[in-house]
Amino acid sequence: MPAQAKTTIAGQLNAARVAINNTLADSEIHAMVAIYGYTNTKVLEGQQLYNAAIAAVNAQNAAAGTQRQATAQAAAAEQQARATYQALAQVARAVFARDAAKRTALGLVGNTPQSTTAFMAAARTLFDNAIAMPAIQQELINYGYSAARIAQERTVIAALEQAHQAQVAAIGAAQQATREQHAALIALNQWVAQYLKIAKIALRSKPELIEKIGGVARSARTAAQRNAPKKAAATRAAKLAA
Repeated sequence: MPAQAKTTIAGQLNAARVAINNTLADSEIHAMVAIYGYTNTKVLEGQQLYNAAIAAVNAQNAAAGTQRQATAQAAAAEQQARATYQALAQVARAVFARDAAKRTALGLVGNTPQSTTAFMAAARTLFDNAIAMPAIQQELINYGYSAARIAQERTVIAALEQAHQAQVAAIGAAQQATREQHAALIALNQWVAQYLKIAKIALRSKPELIEKIGGVARSARTAAQRNAPKKAAATRAAKLAA
């Protein structure tokens, strides 16, 4: 098939569709390629590969869309979780400025982690221990952080964890769908390439039929070849005039 047809997925699918459907629709092509082994059953095998490739491409597109959505939701959840975390962390650092043990218990040592996984671990430590340790909770309640409020804001961290898990799952599914799409297209392209090689032999007496299934007839001449006689004549005329 023409090289340009393989530059995009749409091009690959279109080349396969033209080769297969035009073979099935044209009784003359069908009869001529059948002599060389491409019976109705074998051509239908190509059609099955085409259908499988279409399904794989559609599945990959859907998975990619799901991944984008999951990534956006995870980003929004993380933004909210970091804001919620920072508010409590800043209050706790101020309240326990002279109590290193309590700051350590709350995980408030060093800077806020940058990676999502490390941040989630730090947030769990902060909110869980703020609730679980009475001495800390008793102090925080004086600054607006009751046990109920801390528990409520802990759900924001849980939402991030769920969104992050969904994102990881969506990324994995998209990667798998991409691999399946790649395999389906390879199988289809290999079938089409082999078919066109044999079809060119079967249809060699009728170049127009080769063109009909998307192949390039071996006898087809390039534009330069077609213009060669005119160019030669012009050259001869120029020499004679000189």
